[in-house]
Order: sequence, then C-alpha cells, then structure tokens
Amino acid sequence: MTAEEKMRLVLTLAEEGMKQGELPIAAIIFYGDDIVSKAYTTEKREGRYLVHAESQAMVEMDRQKYSIKARNKMQLVTNLEPCMMCFGTAIHSFIGEIYYSLESPTDGGAVWAEKTWGDYHKESIFKLPEVYKGILKKESKELFRKFLEVYPNGGVSDWVKTLV
Repeated sequence: MTAEEKMRLVLTLAEEGMKQGELPIAAIIFYGDDIVSKAYTTEKREGRYLVHAESQAMVEMDRQKYSIKARNKMQLVTNLEPCMMCFGTAIHSFIGEIYYSLESPTDGGAVWAEKTWGDYHKESIFKLPEVYKGILKKESKELFRKFLEVYPNGGVSDWVKTLV
C-alpha cells in the first residue's frame, strides 16, 4: 500500500470524526500494510484536550505490547502534523516513520524536533522518526475547509483557519 493509499484511509477516518462534531484529525498506525491501531480526535465528545488522534492510536498500539524492533518498523500516518505532545509520544513509542498531510504552524512538533533534536540527544536510546510531509495536503486542507463551513466561529475555528 502506498503512502497516499494509507493517507486516504486516514482522511476517511478524519471525516468520520468530523461527522461526529470533532475536529477532522485522524491517525492510523501501520505495520507494513497492516493496521495496528487507529483513532480520530475526540475532544468534543470527551470534554478533554489530551485525546488527540495520534496519542490515542499510540496508546492502543502500546497496549498490544509490540517490541521496540517492531515499533521501529511502524508508520504513524496522520492528516495533520503531530503537535509537540504527540510527536514526543511517537519518539518515546519508538515509531519509525511519521507521514502527515498538512503543517500545523502554531503547534507542529516535526519542525521543532528537526531543528532541536541533534543538539540535545546525541546519546539517547530514542531516535527521531523519519518524517514525510505533504501527503495529500490539498485533500486535508479541503477537509478543514468543510469543518469551517459547519463551525465558522470560535476558538477552535480560529485555529483551523491557520491551517487553511
């Protein structure tokens, strides 16, 4: 399965979350072509803020007790650049690769990690995942535009406007 095919599955899941009133953000963890775990952001439903799609997918993956060797071969695929919390969780979960569609200019963790990791982690068991960005970027932006049509105002909508 190509990165684009995997991202299409993520976008479908993100749209499912949006139909439930959530931000259209989803994540799927793959081991090869097999889905290990998947989630979409559930902040509205749960009334909590640490239930990002990526972190929920990684917690589920962790429950399955994969070895570090297997985790190094896994791919976290998400339609939005993981925030610093989720990117840090990916590092500490030993995820080998991260694929995302759209940059998150206000809180993206990938760019931050690329700029700072080497300066502080020369001798660490944790490794920076390989990062691939821009996969189906146009389609992800369109999903966020659809979100704004339904929710044009408010703090979350103001943040989504920074993405599109």
